[in-house]
Amino acid sequence: MNETLEIDPAIDAEIDAWVERTRELTGKEVRERETWNHDVTADSIRHFAYGTDDDNPLWTDPEHAARSRHGRLVAPPAYLVSVLYPMLHGAPMKAPLASLIGGVKYEWRRPILAGDRLRAVSKQGDHFEKRNKQGRRLNFVISEITYLDATDQVVGVAAGTMIMATQVGHAVMFERTPHRCTDAELAEIERAFRAETRRGADTLFFEDVTIGDTLAPIVRGPLTIGDMVAWNAGIGPSYKAGRWGFLDLQKAPHAASLIPPLNFPVKYSQQHEDSNIAAGRGMPAPFDNGVMRFAWVAPLVTNWMGDDGTLSNLEIQVRAPGLYGDIVTYAATVAGKDEERGVVSLDITGTNQEGGVPTVGKAEVELPRR
Repeated sequence: MNETLEIDPAIDAEIDAWVERTRELTGKEVRERETWNHDVTADSIRHFAYGTDDDNPLWTDPEHAARSRHGRLVAPPAYLVSVLYPMLHGAPMKAPLASLIGGVKYEWRRPILAGDRLRAVSKQGDHFEKRNKQGRRLNFVISEITYLDATDQVVGVAAGTMIMATQVGHAVMFERTPHRCTDAELAEIERAFRAETRRGADTLFFEDVTIGDTLAPIVRGPLTIGDMVAWNAGIGPSYKAGRWGFLDLQKAPHAASLIPPLNFPVKYSQQHEDSNIAAGRGMPAPFDNGVMRFAWVAPLVTNWMGDDGTLSNLEIQVRAPGLYGDIVTYAATVAGKDEERGVVSLDITGTNQEGGVPTVGKAEVELPRR
């Protein structure tokens, strides 16, 4: 949409007040959710693997994991998002702002193993504001999450970028018709699903990787409510219902979305599952969650690197929402090799069924030497 948006001065004043309060949070510890997974157990690992469609036996098969260098079950690297969600939204305030995830980045200091006990500290790292071509105010809230084990050693750190965009009534934020699969596409999706493989115990050595090598792509989607329900179960409940939920939203109204026919507020997380709420956000259909997309990209890398590789960094940038029905092919290319550290860098792209690129990313993988 290229039309310039007319912003009511009263709305601008509400947002100004929110911006002022949000800036005051920079550098301070902020907690919007409670920790979901403290103890890394076989059950919690399996639950997360189910929720993110990651069937690597290193996470779910004790016998396979026992034969690996870890000697026990390992959690998927993205499991840390289920310890504490890596996104903050700024100060609670009655301001008409829609939340859109712009990017997610994780750095791991060591693998996450069954038996670990984890906790997390979250703080607002930064805040800044821009305007898009239509004059919509875009406020960027940067979160910083540190994950620690029982000895207070850092297991990993994360940075999340939340874009709080001015919501003007039901003005369209994103315009595209949801995709309907053809029979031919369904057959191709099945072929891609059955063709997905992983290296497993077959070690990939640093010396055997060449710049320009491509990773075996993976296909995710078509996105459905089943994916969202499994995702929410895997990372922990993000909202309460009924009276309790309604009163909670009065404390943090920035987290509310309205059901348009009812004019009744519910937790924004439901926008990903309900067509009415998505419409209230100016979206043509329910849409994906950027952190979920991050967890979907991770198997592209872990499948390729095998049991002996270590994913040390992964970052994705969300360029466009993923609507229900979207089919995304994730692919990666070896972009560089650090001889001193034994680290391979990857460039990642996600391409949907229309040829659009809603996702780009980068990763670093440590590989053993021969």
